[in-house]
This record gives sequence, C-alpha cells and structure tokens, in this order.
Amino acid sequence: MAKVVDKKRKQAQLVQAAVEVFAARGYQAATMDDVAARANVSKGSLYLYFKNKEALFNEVFLWFGRLVRGQFDAALSNADNELEKLRRIAAVWGEIGSENRHYAPLFLDFWAAASSKDMLHDYARGLFDMYADYRALLEEIVDAGKRRGLFKPDTDTQVTAYLLIGAMDGLFLQCWLAQPDDIGLIMRQSIDTVIAGIAVRG
Repeated sequence: MAKVVDKKRKQAQLVQAAVEVFAARGYQAATMDDVAARANVSKGSLYLYFKNKEALFNEVFLWFGRLVRGQFDAALSNADNELEKLRRIAAVWGEIGSENRHYAPLFLDFWAAASSKDMLHDYARGLFDMYADYRALLEEIVDAGKRRGLFKPDTDTQVTAYLLIGAMDGLFLQCWLAQPDDIGLIMRQSIDTVIAGIAVRG
C-alpha cells in the first residue's frame, strides 16, 4: 500500500510541475525536459509516469477538473437554497480565477487541444464530459429552484445552464486579459444579473 501511495504522491508532484510549466510556456512550447527540470527529476523518471507530453497534458486537464468540481461540491454542501447555490458557484469560480489567474493560458490550451488532431481522443472526450457534468449540476440546481418557487416556472433549464457556464468561462478570460483588481466581485455581480432574470420577485 505504501508504494501505491508514494506513486500517487509522486505523480501528483509531477502534475503540479507540469501545471506550472504549461501555464508559463504554453503547451506547444513546453517540453518534457522543462517539466522534469521543474520537478527536479530525470526525464526518464517522468516517462515512467507519462508516456508522452499529450498524456501529461491530459492529466493536467483532469487535475483542473477535479479541483473545480471539488470546490463546487464543498461550497454547495451547506447552502440554504438554490439561489445561494448559484451564487456560491459563481463565488468559487471567481476565487479560482483570482487565486490562479496565472493559469489562465491553460484554458486556452485546453480548448485548442480539444480540436487538435494531434491530441488524444480521450482528451477531447474528457473536456466534453467535464462541461456536461458542470451543466448537469447547474440544471439540477435550476430545476430544484423552479420546484421550490424560487425561479420562474418558464425558465429554460438547459439554456440557463449553458448561459451560466459561458458567462463564467468568458468572464474568466476577460478578467485575465484586463487584469481587474477583484475578479470575484465581477463574477458575483455578473452572475447576479443572470439570476435576476430567472428569479421570482418576492
């Protein structure tokens, strides 16, 4: 068991080094040598865990997906209602954007890689599944809010989920380009504008 734990810990360290390298240099420019140097290991050791750069990048993507979903779940665990849940998701996304704004280039690489013929098919599928998971989470929240009478009954659940995801992704990219002081505030106020359009006035 100890060897399994050590292997997972080592793999996590390598992935974190890759995150830093890919964010700083971009996927195309980064090399396995760069990652090995950042992790302070030999390139041979790196290849024991990842067969190539594509596989390593895919693991970086999975790491990010787990990070976001884990923070979403933690934030939603004790929310009072669906309005609060949507606001907490926006707050979490704002915090991720604020604390990890130097990782923003990874987003561009994630999207670009999904359409590249040179990338693993599993990667494109993973990106699709990640966004489908986020939309399903939002649709569940909106549907529950409609049943509770918090959201207008004619609210299109699917469209709202797409809108929220698109708004959060787009805002993160715009904030990275413009570098405002408070990404979290912009994210919260923007999502509140969307919520105001579907919330029942009372």
